[in-house]
Amino acid sequence: MPQNRDLEPITLPMDLKFGKKHSTDFTNNLEALTVELVDAPTKEQAQNVAWHYVKATWADDPNEVNPDSAPEALKSKNLLDVMQFRALPTPMECLGFTFRLSGLSFQEVTHIIRHRAGSFAAQCTGDRDLRDDPAVVPEAVQNSPEYLERWCQLVEESKKLYADMTDSKVVSMMDARMILPKCLTSFYYMRLNLKDLIGFVRQRQDVQIQPAADNILAARMAIEACKIIPELSQVFNFDAPDMHYIKTFRVKEGDKWISRGTNLYWPEPKNDSFEFHPNDTIYQCCREDLNGTHGSGEKIFTTMWRDLMDEFNQIKNDYASSQG
Repeated sequence: MPQNRDLEPITLPMDLKFGKKHSTDFTNNLEALTVELVDAPTKEQAQNVAWHYVKATWADDPNEVNPDSAPEALKSKNLLDVMQFRALPTPMECLGFTFRLSGLSFQEVTHIIRHRAGSFAAQCTGDRDLRDDPAVVPEAVQNSPEYLERWCQLVEESKKLYADMTDSKVVSMMDARMILPKCLTSFYYMRLNLKDLIGFVRQRQDVQIQPAADNILAARMAIEACKIIPELSQVFNFDAPDMHYIKTFRVKEGDKWISRGTNLYWPEPKNDSFEFHPNDTIYQCCREDLNGTHGSGEKIFTTMWRDLMDEFNQIKNDYASSQG
């Protein structure tokens, strides 16, 4: 069809920034993370679904599985049995949780979308101008002035090149975006059923082979879900040893010892249950010992993790107390 200049142009859904100078806010990568639970079943809904599914197995009549006549404590116990695989686990697949995860670097994004059981909606990068997107910096880099300066300089230079190419209108922003660094942030919506949410948290809480940002995301997602369904607090165990790390750290293959896992750091106290050579790891220290050239005192992750565990344990203890 021909162009018709008499038509009223459409209103594009994005903000066009041609000719505008780029800007960047730099934030610590852990402090930038935000987890919001935007949709979830109520505790009553979760208990009722679990009751219907579990009790239907032996019922002679559908009316026999009506949860309205069941005591609250019994419905709670039944839901907990489902989540701990002591009863039919299928009800967990009926309960969906939608999170909005913000402040994600591209690294966190790649880890999140590996969980193929989830459903995702992403902040666009193709036809949305990225010149003002924030950037994150790990604490060890923040504590290393000589590296921090170069880090920020590279981000600014890559953004300027992106803006120059986009403004030229001879390079599409679809192509220009490829120059941008992984430390720019975005947000994602992530929906998981309860069974897959439990699996996600258990995998990403691993402090040995998962990045600190993944640990924080996992803990916050667990806490938000536990606020809605407190029975979940009895399912998660953040003090459990990281068994994948332990089992794959040193493996005998023929006449030599190898690793089948990610041997970045020495084991944390909860995982220090086997003999190892100091050079079995890429770094000859624990993860939190790596804190840049001028780092001192407690790291941001350590403080944040302790606060999150205090919050989680409060929910866990409150639920246990409510059950007598």
